[in-house]
Amino acid sequence: MRRCATLVVVLFMAFAVKQANANLLTNGSFQDGDFTGWTLGTTPNGSAGQGFPIVTGWPLGGMNAAQYEVGEVTFSGLYEGATLSQNFTTAGGMATLSFDWAAMGDGIHTNAEGGLFELVLDGVVLASHDVGQIGPNDLFNGVLTDTLNISAGTHTFEIEILRNFVTEPGNTPYQFVTGADVEAASSGVPEPATLMLFGSGMMGLAGLLRRKTKA
Repeated sequence: MRRCATLVVVLFMAFAVKQANANLLTNGSFQDGDFTGWTLGTTPNGSAGQGFPIVTGWPLGGMNAAQYEVGEVTFSGLYEGATLSQNFTTAGGMATLSFDWAAMGDGIHTNAEGGLFELVLDGVVLASHDVGQIGPNDLFNGVLTDTLNISAGTHTFEIEILRNFVTEPGNTPYQFVTGADVEAASSGVPEPATLMLFGSGMMGLAGLLRRKTKA
């Protein structure tokens, strides 16, 4: 019986932590198959690419992703391209922001710039990665993340995807982003209705384990 009670407590704690760490963003991996919840944009001289962005498969598999072919509209040598943003509200405290990025060659050309990816909060760049030169069959990927203390209220999570060359259909590498996530610490206490449902399930599990022990 003591083991059963311990198991119930452990499972409850795990459940509470999961509740506390829920993603504050909507459609973070484009699981809806579209850009629901997101605001699409470009920099002043930037382009997302002809016909882009689109929701497609993540090149490493397992989920959806937003695909781009970013660059400048008119050449200036500055990093220009596309933005993807979403507002979220938090009670404040420590929060971890992140997203997965990938850059893939066009299958034909070597390009001097695969893409510059930036994780931005309220207009401030928290983390970035510059792919640099990319071959025709190269695939690079990684994660941009940062943990920081943020104030209570509404904030803007933004992804910037940039290149310092003009985007040309069929002659520009592809960029992908997915797994956008904002996890903020909370009280860790589920809502009453959720707690009651979880409690009922745990009582059932306890009864089952007790019957097995008697047997």
